[in-house]
Amino acid sequence: METIRIKVNNYYGNPSYYSVMPQEIFDALELASLQGEEYTTVNKDQFDNMIIEYNKKMKQWEQSKM
Repeated sequence: METIRIKVNNYYGNPSYYSVMPQEIFDALELASLQGEEYTTVNKDQFDNMIIEYNKKMKQWEQSKM
């Protein structure tokens, strides 16, 4: 499993990611936040898919405003 190190505050506490965030990533972010850590390591494939889905979601939202 390939991993990636991400900044906790960029994703945890940002509700716009929650609908596309895998539970494993949320749990890792939550634990890191509770422990006062700035970064956490997550599964890269899950993270990449989350970002793809987030970008789709935001594009749909932008189009719905037109």
